[in-house]
Amino acid sequence: MKNKELVLKKLDITDLKSLIDLQDKIIAGFKPDEQHFILHRTANDFLKALESDSTYVFGLFDGERLVSQSILSLPKDGEERELSEFAGELKNSELAIYKAVLVDPEYRGNGLMKRMLRIREDTAIMNGRHTAITQIAADNPASWVNAIQYGMQITKVGYDPEDNAEVIYLQKRLDGKIDPKLNMDKSFSMSLGKDVHKQVPILFNKMQELSKRGMVGTAWNSETNSIIWNPREDEGRLLEDSLTYTPAERPKSKMFKPADIISTNRVFSK
Repeated sequence: MKNKELVLKKLDITDLKSLIDLQDKIIAGFKPDEQHFILHRTANDFLKALESDSTYVFGLFDGERLVSQSILSLPKDGEERELSEFAGELKNSELAIYKAVLVDPEYRGNGLMKRMLRIREDTAIMNGRHTAITQIAADNPASWVNAIQYGMQITKVGYDPEDNAEVIYLQKRLDGKIDPKLNMDKSFSMSLGKDVHKQVPILFNKMQELSKRGMVGTAWNSETNSIIWNPREDEGRLLEDSLTYTPAERPKSKMFKPADIISTNRVFSK
């Protein structure tokens, strides 16, 4: 299967069954203690997203078969938005809310995750959004490491207000600029260890403490299997205490541009 053979589509209510079937197939492939990695959306949840004029539901099709899906929310000022506990200093009209990208297990390894990330980000930019945010379960390290690799930064670590689950909050400036409050001259490297899943409880506590100290998880170092953290300045004061800073080579964060999109993709704007 070649990636270029797939067709991208903005989904509508006629695709409801395909969305549910793909989600159920992916969840069934997880072990029982891993099935919470994916938010179990009901038919009503999908209908609400499909009928909303501020939400995009994307799908990649192999013929009539839906093989990947992703949801992007572009909330309007004055309306209630998801993740209202995060990035409250920004207007709704400045934000793009990223939700999980799902890929049919039979189609993994073909770059579909990357392709869906591209179209989602380009659509947000084309609609004038300059900051993307997302929330990922703390015990799903593969997803939050993947998000960091694509330029998102850990800016908050805590608990979901609805179910008290341990979660990681990430955001990204879509203009490619570095937050001026970050001190990029100092860095702290946090290794995830050899068995990251066993280390999740410890890592969550470490990341929560780093976040409270004003540190931001800014990049991923694949050679050392670690997250690079940088301190934030608050009103000119560097937020730091007993951390030992270590030099770290920073990988370039990936900023997708419309020109990077494969020819069969489309950018959607309102």
